[in-house]
This record gives sequence, C-alpha cells and structure tokens, in this order.
Amino acid sequence: MFLAVFYGLITFCGFYLIIKCLISRKRGIHLEGRLVGFQDERGTQYPVFNFTYEGEELTLPGGVPADPKKFKYEEGEAVKIIFDPKNRKFVDLEGSATEYIYGIAAIVLGGFLLFYQLKKLGLF
Repeated sequence: MFLAVFYGLITFCGFYLIIKCLISRKRGIHLEGRLVGFQDERGTQYPVFNFTYEGEELTLPGGVPADPKKFKYEEGEAVKIIFDPKNRKFVDLEGSATEYIYGIAAIVLGGFLLFYQLKKLGLF
C-alpha cells in the first residue's frame, strides 16, 4: 500500500509541475535578457541571465540546469526570458519545454507504476 501512495505522489507531482509552469508563464513578465554565463550549484550548472526590470538591473539564474557545452545560446547572446516579480530566485527561458517534459515523465511513470501496484493489490 505504501508503494501505491508513493506512486500516486509521483503522479501528483507531475501534474503540479505542469500547472505551476503554466501559471508562472502566464503570470510572468516576458522580457529580453542576456546570457552572462553559468553558475555552479553543488555540481550542477545553471545559466545566468542579466536583464532590466522597472529600471532595476537584475542578474538571476535560470530555473532549469543546463550543460554549457550543449546550451542553445552563446554567452552574451540576447534571449527571451520570463520573470515573475513575486519569485526573484530564478527566471524561465521562453520556449523551454524541459519542465513540461519532466512533468509528463512523472505523470506517465507514476501513473503506470500506480496502476501496476493497484492491479497487484487486486483493486483493478
């Protein structure tokens, strides 16, 4: 029964991630920024963007890790970002589907495992 709850939680997290992304992108402000480099956080690389919001110059990391060698933008290049003034921890890259892919993967994997576990318990 514990596994069924755990797999249900994985599925829920997938839906939560997708809904959170949709709300964030709708509520966020679409701005032009510049990729200024990458920052290392516990062995994971995050792109860092510089932009101006209401006269204030901000430099914030992206919310999704990226490999600097495979990143589609070069350092110094202009990029479209989504900034949520209520969340000044990170920005989203406009057009990025990574968070949606993570959410869909969690829904599919969690849903499959949940169905399998419930079938094993005799509920299906």
